[in-house]
Amino acid sequence: MKFRLIWNQEKDVTEVDVISHPHNQERLQKMATMLETSTSLTVKDPKNDRQSLLPLEQIEAISALGHLSKVITTQGTTYFLSKRLKDLKSLEREHFYRINNAVILNLAQVDSFVAGTYARLEVETISKNSYTVSRHYAKYIKERFK
Repeated sequence: MKFRLIWNQEKDVTEVDVISHPHNQERLQKMATMLETSTSLTVKDPKNDRQSLLPLEQIEAISALGHLSKVITTQGTTYFLSKRLKDLKSLEREHFYRINNAVILNLAQVDSFVAGTYARLEVETISKNSYTVSRHYAKYIKERFK
């Protein structure tokens, strides 16, 4: 199978067009479902060690915890994720951005932000939790809110 990629600024960022022969329909539908259903993380409940799928929309922040990560939901529930923060770079396309060396924040959950001391930002989420954006990441985060 040959791929030809064409970039168009007029297209929406969340939209991709695929034109193919009808013979490839089944294969392309499988690829589309794989790409669309990857919007959850497999997390472990610390209370009973059960693993479950957690939709990304329910995640407020992910913080570093040694070789693990701690996932904090919008309801305040805590889960563990067996990945380090640097392994979660792929979540940027889902509006998850690193705000300091220890936290990745879901920018869709941000309610407001104000300038803090030493060129930092203080971010408040919809669930009224407060996070500090380091000066290194502050400019990058401000650009995301424009």
